[in-house]
Amino acid sequence: MQPTKEKPADAACRADGPMNTVNTNTMNTESGQLTLAEPKHKPVEINLDAHGVQLRSFDELGRFCKAVVNSTLAPKSFDKPEKVMVAIQAGLEVGLAPMQALQSIGVVNGKPVIFGDAALALAMRHPDFEDIEEVASGDKATCTIKRRGRTPCVRTFTMEDAKRAKLAGKDGPWQMYPQRMLQMRARSWALRDSFPDALKGLGIREEVQDYVPRNVTTRKVADSVVLPEPANAADFFDSAVKQEELL
Repeated sequence: MQPTKEKPADAACRADGPMNTVNTNTMNTESGQLTLAEPKHKPVEINLDAHGVQLRSFDELGRFCKAVVNSTLAPKSFDKPEKVMVAIQAGLEVGLAPMQALQSIGVVNGKPVIFGDAALALAMRHPDFEDIEEVASGDKATCTIKRRGRTPCVRTFTMEDAKRAKLAGKDGPWQMYPQRMLQMRARSWALRDSFPDALKGLGIREEVQDYVPRNVTTRKVADSVVLPEPANAADFFDSAVKQEELL
């Protein structure tokens, strides 16, 4: 028994398209011509250059975020693609590349913040940045930032300020590196006051992490409200009229 020959349409239907997907090609019975359908799955091209991945769409960003989470190389707080996406978006808005954002953006009390060194880098990249001078000695730290066309911004933070804010002796960096923390707090104030346009509202982690979360008392709202039913239609009408009169 001789094998049957495949019809052109059958052969085309089994032809692999891009990424080994099956094309649903059909034969036009009137014209006798083969109509080629688009493959079900198209390969997504993501550009690469000397700066790494170039994300051009929401879909590409989503795939990238999923890859970051699966790699387990992201900071522990970024354990979901959605969290990675928010961090990357916050970084993009201030000019940070995706991987820079993941290393420089954190979450404190539910809000995105930026690390002090990255905040300084954003300010130094600003066209109006001229100079910065930081002096930390003893129980006092001073940061002076010079912006073109403006009076130098000088901010000081002392150990007395730290005690007043109940930071001195606090477990962690304030106990182990108090002078460094004084320096970072003075820098935070100077950066926020001199280059708010570069930070675009992002808080600085070294400052925000010392804030005490406020205890907000919420009201308990009933899941559902059951209104008493009127005895009859007349009672219902009368009650509606009275409510309208009160309004």
